Amino acid sequence: MVPKADKGKRCIIIYTDEYNKKVHNFLNENNFQKLQNDPTDKYQKLITKTLLHSDLVINKKQKQFLTQKKPQPPHLRAQIKLHKPGQPIGPVVNNRNAPTYKISKLLVNRLNNLLNLRNHYIVKDSTALANDSTKMRIDENHRMITLDIKDLYVNIPIQETLRIAKTLLLENNADHTTKQMITLLEVTLQQNYFSFRNNIYQPAKGVSMGSPI
Repeated sequence: MVPKADKGKRCIIIYTDEYNKKVHNFLNENNFQKLQNDPTDKYQKLITKTLLHSDLVINKKQKQFLTQKKPQPPHLRAQIKLHKPGQPIGPVVNNRNAPTYKISKLLVNRLNNLLNLRNHYIVKDSTALANDSTKMRIDENHRMITLDIKDLYVNIPIQETLRIAKTLLLENNADHTTKQMITLLEVTLQQNYFSFRNNIYQPAKGVSMGSPI
């Protein structure tokens, strides 16, 4: 098979068995559990029910557009990290047909407006970083370093994330609005499953890969 490499616009040729082995190594290292049943219908009903009780966050007209008509489990494909020892995978999950995809996009905008994040420095992308760097006064004693988090998404603790979000939301929002936002956020974050080779997997912790949230 011919999957994409994780960095650069390259493809590689790899035996399918070796590709599958790399994916299963990733699943085992991050404690993914294979589910007996596809939870898509259950999650669809849960998000539909939650939307009915979110009138302070979402108006009636929006609700009909936030429910997926034909939801499907997110699908995992792997890109190969040629620049890393052992050439592990970089997981890519397509969430566009997942039950919470549309509500995730809306939550991103809502949280950006409602959360007051006290960040001193924000880097939007590499282009912005390059432009900002030209304005800095640097000399031979300065160094630029980068830090990388291994398997970021599957290591984000959901409950701690919800506690932090709730604390920040309560600073500038009413209790009822905050409660509805946190409920929506919790339902969305917990739908972190995906399919691979006709099986469904879900991590013991961590947020959904490929979700706008």
